[in-house]
Amino acid sequence: MKQILAIAVMAFTLFACSKEQVNPYDELAHTSPNPPAENLPQDNFAWLHQRVFRPTCANSGCHDGHFEPDFRTIASAYNSLVYAPVINNDPQETFTYRVLPGNANLSFLHERLTEFVPNTSGIMPLETAGTDWPTNQAAYIAAITQWIQSGAKDMFGASPSLGNREPQVTGMLAFTPGSTSNPFPRGTDPGIQPIEVTGGSIDLWFAFSDDSTSSQSLSYNKVKVSTVLGGFALVPEQALTTNSTLNGPDFGNSTTTFTHVATLDLSTYAPGALLFVRAYVNDGDHADNTEVPNDGTTSPMLDYFTILVNP
Repeated sequence: MKQILAIAVMAFTLFACSKEQVNPYDELAHTSPNPPAENLPQDNFAWLHQRVFRPTCANSGCHDGHFEPDFRTIASAYNSLVYAPVINNDPQETFTYRVLPGNANLSFLHERLTEFVPNTSGIMPLETAGTDWPTNQAAYIAAITQWIQSGAKDMFGASPSLGNREPQVTGMLAFTPGSTSNPFPRGTDPGIQPIEVTGGSIDLWFAFSDDSTSSQSLSYNKVKVSTVLGGFALVPEQALTTNSTLNGPDFGNSTTTFTHVATLDLSTYAPGALLFVRAYVNDGDHADNTEVPNDGTTSPMLDYFTILVNP
């Protein structure tokens, strides 16, 4: 981030006497609004989804939404694995769930990756052409095993529980107002960098996922922006509207549908300001509204919800 700011200062000095003001950040080339899996820790489910489940399992005609588990997105993969009931069991009826948090030996996902189960199509994955599974099979299985044994936490580090789950934010994108193309990029320094936006106003879009309520049926629908990481209690809420949708990359760079948007006025923030964002919704099944991220969320997922105001 410091390197990017230094480039901006140099560019501003060179063009200060020009009649036409040039935004130096227009010349910076960014690749994706979300970082690659290499910037995520291996014990995070988003890493497993980017490196294993999506490229290896969400193939056409396989786990691409035709049948569960559905590995197309982080949320669909997690919700159709953890505490998801087994449909075709082994002959001894050993397994109850595809993933039983804390117990890889009783997780059918682990069994299908390591053992041949009679009356099934064989050890998964069936098709590995064009993937790095053959090279990294042992490492990937070890990572999946460790994730299960450590409690099969979601991408925000929250432990799962039986029953109805709270909604999750699966993606956040920022655009110039009224635009739904070319989202503002994240910085390119190592790790997960803030979304770098210009001053003025932005449209901030969110993608949500819930195990029983559709995104557009969620209620409450608010967003807060703070310059202090722990200072959200006194921050005023702004409404998230659900009148339109767009398709874009989620936190795992899978295409998903964004349903909630708020237009934020950032003109009062000084250049270089780092802003922290939280979204609030209710799925109708919980007494309290869901806050994402919350005080218990840590890096790297917390870093996805940051914005840097550039000149």
